[in-house]
Amino acid sequence: PGAAFLNVMAPCPRGWRYPGNELMNICKAAVETCVWPLFEVEEGVYKLNYQPKNKRPVEEYLKLQGRFSHVFKPGNEWMIEEIQKGVDQRWEHLLELCHA
Repeated sequence: PGAAFLNVMAPCPRGWRYPGNELMNICKAAVETCVWPLFEVEEGVYKLNYQPKNKRPVEEYLKLQGRFSHVFKPGNEWMIEEIQKGVDQRWEHLLELCHA
């Protein structure tokens, strides 16, 4: 009962620069790399709906999209490392919230 809020990932082939037939691969990569974790919050209680058995590196998600092509240029390796660090920190925080 009551209102609900859904935060849904909606990849955009044109804006994200990827072939339309890669949509499911991008969504799966987002979840498997923990860029887009699947969880819910009900009455302030966090529940993880899916936890990857083997969390994949964020690079696998980024390389599927042309909008991130600049991070793969020589000298920009630090960008991928920073993105990975941020994803890891947010994932660990979510795990803490789910197990609290």
